[in-house]
Amino acid sequence: MIIEQHADGQDRETLLSLTDRLAAAWSGDGGADMRWLAADARLESNLHGQLQGAQEIAAALAGDSRQGSCTIRTSNRYAASRGESGVASFYAYGLLQTRSHAPQALLFGATVVLRFLRAGDGSWQVVHLRISSSWMRGTERLAAHWLLPPSDAGWQVGDQPPVLVSEIDSPWALQPPGPPPSDLHAAISELYSRYSFAIDQGDITLLIGSYTEDIAGGFAPMGQFEGRHAVIGQLRSFRRHWPWMQHFADLVRVEAEPDGRHARAIVGRIVPDQPFTPEGKPHYGAHYQLRARLEDDGQWRFCWTDYRPGWFGTDAVPAFDIGRSTA
Repeated sequence: MIIEQHADGQDRETLLSLTDRLAAAWSGDGGADMRWLAADARLESNLHGQLQGAQEIAAALAGDSRQGSCTIRTSNRYAASRGESGVASFYAYGLLQTRSHAPQALLFGATVVLRFLRAGDGSWQVVHLRISSSWMRGTERLAAHWLLPPSDAGWQVGDQPPVLVSEIDSPWALQPPGPPPSDLHAAISELYSRYSFAIDQGDITLLIGSYTEDIAGGFAPMGQFEGRHAVIGQLRSFRRHWPWMQHFADLVRVEAEPDGRHARAIVGRIVPDQPFTPEGKPHYGAHYQLRARLEDDGQWRFCWTDYRPGWFGTDAVPAFDIGRSTA
């Protein structure tokens, strides 16, 4: 089915639905209809290499299930369009498994950035995919067909240039952000996606744009700080090249404040090793207490934050506790 042209808000939902199709195709469930992928699409991946053409890309992604199964789950999604072009990003955590009597498994994480163009019939198509995996754990022979991601030791002599350079390749670098979605949940969810992309990629400029000038709160394990200069300075000094660090997360609660310019939110931290309860419900290893402000330029930014460890599920989401720092 070809997805038809929509208004701006609907365009965002359409682009997000195409990220779902990509995740399904990567999981081996894409089906025969790959018309959402442009015939001359390009893939740049530190797992699959550089490929040209929809058929080659589809075959490479489907090939990750060759020894059993590949299950791709996504979080931290962002999508935006401007005219006839669009961008999107998401985090993927995948599990490769064999189907033998003694199953083996490999867990990995990746950051995915997509570029879209609107076709002549009004449908959107993916024209460029960028997949950057930064960590893996488990039986590496299941990924013997991959170009392996960087090791936990960081950069080594002889390493190839990175596939993803946030300052050049992030969706916010490819396409300056317009007004946020009118839906509060979508707007704050996208703000967190921008923040996490920035902190995980070490993109300080993108991180600055995620905070208000008077940002304050607890920044574990560094402590409590106030003001963007202090917070950015501490994060820049603290942040190291940690390939395994990806802040997989879901926005699990959001509430507008009466003044119409502030919102409070709770973001649950996904642990890829244990994303669900035994009953199959979402399970989170920690959460952020967050407060955001809609500023004069029309953008939401975080003005207060605190990190709280502790497991919880969707049946027992923590209560709002804004203003009390625990770091």
